[in-house]
This record gives sequence, C-alpha cells and structure tokens, in this order.
Amino acid sequence: MTKSFACLFDGTEDEIGDIKVTITESMIGEATELPRSGEKWFKKMGINGEYWKVFLKNPNMDTIVFKKGIPSKTLKSKWRNLLLILQKFVKCEGQFGYMYLYHVRMLMHFLEDHQMNLPYFLLNSLKKMSTNVQKRIQLIENTLYHHGLIKILVEFHLQSIGDNWESFLVINHFEERSQNKLAEVGPSEKGGEQ
Repeated sequence: MTKSFACLFDGTEDEIGDIKVTITESMIGEATELPRSGEKWFKKMGINGEYWKVFLKNPNMDTIVFKKGIPSKTLKSKWRNLLLILQKFVKCEGQFGYMYLYHVRMLMHFLEDHQMNLPYFLLNSLKKMSTNVQKRIQLIENTLYHHGLIKILVEFHLQSIGDNWESFLVINHFEERSQNKLAEVGPSEKGGEQ
C-alpha cells in the first residue's frame, strides 16, 4: 500500500484504492496525536550550535571527519537506542549504522527547549518520498518508508467516513490470504489435486 500511496501522492491529495485522502500537517497532527508546536524543520535546514553533541560519548569529537554520517556507535547508549527506534519505526528506512543530520534534529526533539513540529516534518518527508518514487530516482522498494504512518493516516480517514481498515484492504486487493487461511481451505482452492 505504501507504493500505491507514493505513486499518486501530489503533496496534498492521494488516491489509495477506492478512497481519496487529503494529507495536511493538521491531519497528520490529529491522526497521530502529535502536537503541531515547535520548530518547523526539515532536511537540509541547518542546526544552530553544537548543543546536539550531548548525544556523543565524546562531545569534543571532531564530527567533520565523517563523510557518510556519524557512526551510531559513537552515541551514548541511551541515545543510540532512541535513534534505532526512530530509524526503525518512525522513518522505516533501514540505515541503522549511521546518524545523519535529520536524525540529530529528531533526537534533539527529546531535549528540553528543542521541540520540533513533527507533523510538519512527517508531511515533508512523505512529499519527498513520493517525489522520489514518482521520478524513479532509485529502485522504488529502496525509496519506500513511513509504512506505519501511512497506515495510521488511512485508518484515520477511513474512520472519518465510517469505514474500517479490514474491509478497505479486502475491497482494494491489498490483503493477501495468510498461510493460516490457506491451510484452512481445501486442495482445490489451493490449486492442488482434487
């Protein structure tokens, strides 16, 4: 479903299966219950100061030497665990060995007086993902992320129109029969001998 979302999202509206959804910062905030307060920040914007170096085991470390990102092993363990959660469950991108600028900014959200507007960030991240998929900049499967966020947004929209997730999946052919369901059907339905 993420692929379907990314192929048609124009930055505001998307058509997923038989529904049309308007995705805004406000909608993301409501669906996720994340506040829309804090700095409106997105990738390639700078980070003021070096306060973020509190995440490092050695805050005096020269980080300029790292060309591909800062190795996650240089982080204090409590921040390394949070970084892994952000990478696996918020970004869903699979780049676990390194911390990039946007990871730093997301981690800073958990420090006092450094909150960022997460719905704003997530909306812009969805836009970037969709643009990359539509331009076919790289292999589509490597460009897809935010699977959980997209599910939350679709479920939120479905609730608003009185529909539910399970029927949406089946009606739009996103749902495949699970192995348990295949085991319950007879051989003729599996395509086997009669």
